[in-house]
Amino acid sequence: MLDIIYNETTWWLLGTAIIFTLFGRYTAYRDALADVVSATIDSLIDDGYIKTKGTGEDMQLLKHWEK
Repeated sequence: MLDIIYNETTWWLLGTAIIFTLFGRYTAYRDALADVVSATIDSLIDDGYIKTKGTGEDMQLLKHWEK
């Protein structure tokens, strides 16, 4: 049993698992952050706090003095 725990291959596999777990959490965090920002901006537009012109890909944010 101790041969399995203190084997060099086991330590490499553990290190690789830790690195890819951290990488996966980082990419999931960035993806979730982009979704939250997008949903917040869409909510502000729907509630009328941000003025826009156009729809879809052609939508432009307007300054507060523009109509």
